[in-house]
Amino acid sequence: MPHFIHNSLILCTFLLASLVAVGQERIQGKVVDQANTPIEGAIISLVKAETEEVIQYTQSNTAGVFEMSLLTPSPNLNLRIQHLDYALYHHALVFPVSYLTLTLKEQQTVLEEIFIKPSPITQRNDTLSYRVESFATKTDRVLEDVLKRLPGIEVSASGQIKYQGENINRFYVEGLDLMKGRYSAVTKAISPDDISRVEVYEDHQPIKMLDGKVATGKPALNIRLKNKVSRAGTAKIGGGFTPFLWDVALSPMFFSQNFQTLASYETNNTGQTLTTKMQQLYTFQEYDTFLYSSTNTPFLQLATNTDPSIKQNRYWFNTSHLGNLNVLQKLRSNWELTGTFYYLNENNDADDRVQTTTIHYLNPTLGTSEPITYQRTTASHAAKEIFHAELTVTQNKKQNYTKNKTTIRVSKDKTRGDLVVNTPENLIQQKVNAPIFQLQNTLSTLIPLTEKHWINFRSLLDFSNSKEAYSASPTALFNLDNPDLSTYQSLSQHYDNQSFYTKNAIAYVWRQHAWTFSEEYNFTFQQTHVNTGLYGNETDFWIPIPGDYHNQLHYQTSSNALHSRINFKAKRWSFNLNLPLDWTTVSLIDKERDQRDSNRKLFLSPTFYAQYVASLYWTFKGNIGYTSVFTPLNQLYSSTVLNELNFSAYTNRILPSHHFTSKIETNFKDPFTGWFAYFNLAYIEQQNPILFAQEIGENGQQVIRAIEQNNTQITQRLELNINKLIEPISTILKGSFSHSRNKNPMLINQAHNTVRIHQNSYRFSLSNTSFTWLNIDYSFAYQQVQNKDFSSSSSTKITHDATLGLLPFAQHTLLTTLAYQEDHIQQQSFSNTFVDLIYRYTFSKRKIDLELAWTNIFNYKEYSQVIVNDMMTNVMQTPIRPRQLMVSIRFAF
Repeated sequence: MPHFIHNSLILCTFLLASLVAVGQERIQGKVVDQANTPIEGAIISLVKAETEEVIQYTQSNTAGVFEMSLLTPSPNLNLRIQHLDYALYHHALVFPVSYLTLTLKEQQTVLEEIFIKPSPITQRNDTLSYRVESFATKTDRVLEDVLKRLPGIEVSASGQIKYQGENINRFYVEGLDLMKGRYSAVTKAISPDDISRVEVYEDHQPIKMLDGKVATGKPALNIRLKNKVSRAGTAKIGGGFTPFLWDVALSPMFFSQNFQTLASYETNNTGQTLTTKMQQLYTFQEYDTFLYSSTNTPFLQLATNTDPSIKQNRYWFNTSHLGNLNVLQKLRSNWELTGTFYYLNENNDADDRVQTTTIHYLNPTLGTSEPITYQRTTASHAAKEIFHAELTVTQNKKQNYTKNKTTIRVSKDKTRGDLVVNTPENLIQQKVNAPIFQLQNTLSTLIPLTEKHWINFRSLLDFSNSKEAYSASPTALFNLDNPDLSTYQSLSQHYDNQSFYTKNAIAYVWRQHAWTFSEEYNFTFQQTHVNTGLYGNETDFWIPIPGDYHNQLHYQTSSNALHSRINFKAKRWSFNLNLPLDWTTVSLIDKERDQRDSNRKLFLSPTFYAQYVASLYWTFKGNIGYTSVFTPLNQLYSSTVLNELNFSAYTNRILPSHHFTSKIETNFKDPFTGWFAYFNLAYIEQQNPILFAQEIGENGQQVIRAIEQNNTQITQRLELNINKLIEPISTILKGSFSHSRNKNPMLINQAHNTVRIHQNSYRFSLSNTSFTWLNIDYSFAYQQVQNKDFSSSSSTKITHDATLGLLPFAQHTLLTTLAYQEDHIQQQSFSNTFVDLIYRYTFSKRKIDLELAWTNIFNYKEYSQVIVNDMMTNVMQTPIRPRQLMVSIRFAF
């Protein structure tokens, strides 16, 4: 605990020093006319008297008021005030500057005929607006293509959007949240031709009752359409060969101010997953509905090799189908009804993947010097089915807020696979069958008592059920924790989980000036029944295996918490302080062993977030938090469970672990000159009472036990990101650097080690559209990973990606894509090169594209790479999709 406090004080000191160091001299005033009427929209610039060089500028608001901050006062500075209806005005500054009242004289301005080029990026108050036409190219076909190019915005491979390093907390189309967090279905479907602007709401509060009162520190994105009522859609129909290929996507959309809908049907076998399109990509803030998900991923898994770190469509052999319907209807009194329904069916084959693994469990003080090295070759077929239905009713007004969401989700995973260890004779067959059902309802309402007092009630009910089975054979090839298991030809592990979870809270909230206070009582209850059993096959009959291979667990946790929240939000400063006092009780009944364990504790888990807006350009943020939780159920089963060919049993007590996190961040943006940058430092410390001991055999199989031993995991991270728009040459530059250090204690084959992993990453990208006949997109990445405890475990990865778009004649486009990657580890090196070619003919009036795509032109068969983590080094070879030819037609409607 003293270590936590020490680090907290250091980070808070840095944060406060950064905040105090800026805004030392404020320039405040009011602009009026000769009748003392406030003038809105006057441009107030801080300029050097000799050169008229602009240092800062702002605009007067509706009351004529303006404000600027100056880091260091200097002589010979003027204020210059400009407005079309008034004469140019200069005012010499004398520091310290008192409150200014500046009177402008009316003057008619006769403008010569000029051509005005709209600015690509503008800002009004806390809304940043990107003009899509300034960033879109003739080769872009969906909104995501443009978003990746916008300075200050990042888009991950899953479609998640970040602004200045922060995940967005809402995605709107014309101010309405149709997708409820599954916004990649829109960004991957809507055409840039239908969009006029992309807006960023900085520090967005989605609950209108709390707007301007409670800060979130999170941005939101809003899409402005060219037409307020837009009937839009995109479609693609394609076919090809080697093997027979198809790619079909139909996405009709309708957007208006009162009704929105997006429907889609997609199917392909070209390596494009459809699962991520329906992924929930943002979380909810305080006072909103609770966000809870019992795991949607099966507990039991196959032992298989890792996916490579290249684009999925290079190596994925799939058959995918997705039907999706999203509807939003505004009702009377600002009520909104939103429905989301989708069905996903996806199959994937991953064959002949080879992974050579070196386990570094060495401890020189014990005299152990030889690592374990083994090779696994895997082939698998995975089938996934998901049906998801979600109905949300929302009323979001300045006077009140209510939101209720009901969710039904049914999923089924079926996977089978073969695994070969070292030689073809060592073939192990595996199967998993995992159906999961979930029913959930969550509600939040803010009820006003007076103008400054209200009550917040929130509730969540969740029921989930899963019945999973995992089988593997033959046992003769296993490293068995018990020799008696060798009498069975094959083993089958069963896992049944039935869980009920509820969380309820009532809060009294009141506001005093810029302060918002909240006192909340929070009650949480969870009850879970888990049954596991290991079965053996004898002459085609499955029988329960006697001994410690069966669990009957009854896990129950309850929490009574008092949350005291203080929120402050002013023009420049905002902070949130949460002081939850939590009395938590956990009990576990092991019916198989007739044992019981329980623990109860009073936890104080404070969190603090602060933000200071120093100027139009600089923003400083920081957060710090300390939380405590008891041992989860998945670390408390005492009888052995077989999973991923590993045997594990966690016979340990219910004990608390503690998690400390802190982060400081500096953001800079100047939308008028195209500069965007952010810098952050993060420190995370996890104190655990349990250490997991791993006994690893020569074939990679593990026997995992839990040992009651205090240990600490530490992560330190630094990140710098800089973007620059060079408008005269239509170029966008993006660069980033990150450094992380991880310290992780390990106990492998009875050898203790504290593994230290250092990682450096450099990224650079360039996009140029200065020529009408040429578009260039290029990115470079360099990554270095080093295990500081083993000199042999060091690797580097270099990646080049380039797309060249040639438009030599109207309606003709030629796209060439080059992807090159190098992996180095000691004396070994691997390189991979992919070249793709697309020819496109466009019927401009009808918005129709005819495309011929030729992928993996050099017909490379295999991809190689190196992965270094905290205890092992993996050298991988993965089969990739062969050379393919695809013809498609794409059109917007």
